[in-house]
Amino acid sequence: MFYQDNRLQYPVRVENPNPVFAKALQQAIGGVEGEIRVAMQ
Repeated sequence: MFYQDNRLQYPVRVENPNPVFAKALQQAIGGVEGEIRVAMQ
């Protein structure tokens, strides 16, 4: 059974957006060799 809550587990404050870091983080999580893809194989 899954429970979804739209609150974050820890409070996050973003003072300045960093698109380079966001792209790297997205690649690590769901990219070609990301965690989700590897877990689904």
